[in-house]
Amino acid sequence: MLDAFLQGLLAAMSSGLGALLGIFWQPSRVLSAAIMAFGSGTLLSALAFETTISAYRESGFLPLLIGFLIGGGLFIGITRFVDDKGGFLRKASSRRRYLFEHRQEETGDVLDRIAHVEVMQNLPPSEAQAIVPLLKPISIKEGEALFHEGDKGDSFYMIIHGEAEVKKGEKVMTTLGSGEVFGEMALLNSEPRSATVIASTDMDVYQLKQEHFDDVLLKSPSIANALSRALAKRLRSTTASRAEAEQNLDLWRQQAIDSVEIDLSPSEEQKMIQGLVKSSAPLAILVGTLIDGIPESTVIGMTAQPGHVGWSFLMAVFISNFPEALSSSIGMKQAGTKNLRIMLLWAGVILLSGLCALLGNVLAANTSDLVVALAQAVSGGAILAMLASTMMPEAYELGGGSVAFSTIMGFLTGFFISAPHLPPVTGL
Repeated sequence: MLDAFLQGLLAAMSSGLGALLGIFWQPSRVLSAAIMAFGSGTLLSALAFETTISAYRESGFLPLLIGFLIGGGLFIGITRFVDDKGGFLRKASSRRRYLFEHRQEETGDVLDRIAHVEVMQNLPPSEAQAIVPLLKPISIKEGEALFHEGDKGDSFYMIIHGEAEVKKGEKVMTTLGSGEVFGEMALLNSEPRSATVIASTDMDVYQLKQEHFDDVLLKSPSIANALSRALAKRLRSTTASRAEAEQNLDLWRQQAIDSVEIDLSPSEEQKMIQGLVKSSAPLAILVGTLIDGIPESTVIGMTAQPGHVGWSFLMAVFISNFPEALSSSIGMKQAGTKNLRIMLLWAGVILLSGLCALLGNVLAANTSDLVVALAQAVSGGAILAMLASTMMPEAYELGGGSVAFSTIMGFLTGFFISAPHLPPVTGL
């Protein structure tokens, strides 16, 4: 058992080094990608030739299948919960994925509210979603003026709920209701308002300011063209066309959500992260990182034997822990965690990794071979889910196609270390 505990500590020691470097130094993207890809390759190799083959020999294919599916499902489910609590900051890939999903969710909520606005329906879905982040929700009380005749025109409005009167002098020219827009000419020129708009009921509206629309023009002139055509025509919909629009509304909304992209500058991304981070973020990052490492430490413990060290798997875990701790420490700093606390948290991770290895060894020594094989399969599924959802996507994002060679070298290195323990080759 002591051997298992020490091996678990050894494999997690690289976390401390990664955390220390994450606090005081950030390596280049290419170097981080190469380390991450190499670690992914060695983990895949060790998992295939040490864990999976061993579990298959002990229990056959069915427990292996069940265990891998359970392990993968548990990892994804728990990781999603931890990410919602702030743990998404622990890795660049999980951070960008969480921001993407959050942007999609926000876009879907806004689209639900503005889908009945004719102007938006006249825009292609990909262009509609580009406007959504620039819309500002505003609540207007009955009797409140949105603007007065002669004011500078610097924005236009979409009515989501309520009604407003358009007045010129003391005369009511028309009444605007849900789904209509006003003030649109401010997007095309800077002339003063030609009328006064006063809320005749409580209103919910979305505002698009001229300065934001100018940003849209720089990114996609086609948005301005489509919006200009929709506003200029002011066509009255027939009953048939209105019905057709309603039938196609769900499709339009889904296409708009599918078109959402994360294209933020570093400062914009940091601002968005600060708005999402909760007070529990540092702890969530720690828990998320520990969840990534529990399956690895458990496998180390289950395969540890007196006088024998599974060097292939141990080395793979050691290498993979380094970039993960590096990325997580950077995320903790972004969440405002102090340097001393970061190091203490990682010291706790190293200790807990040793304890997980110890528990894995106890499990292997006191249960049947079938239970051990199933536990190995569950851990293997969790490790594969971790590789597929975090390490490998992040390595590719940082290093591009060059990470393929690092992954190959990692895989072959793991195989070379495992080869002496594999059955001898017979025949050609």
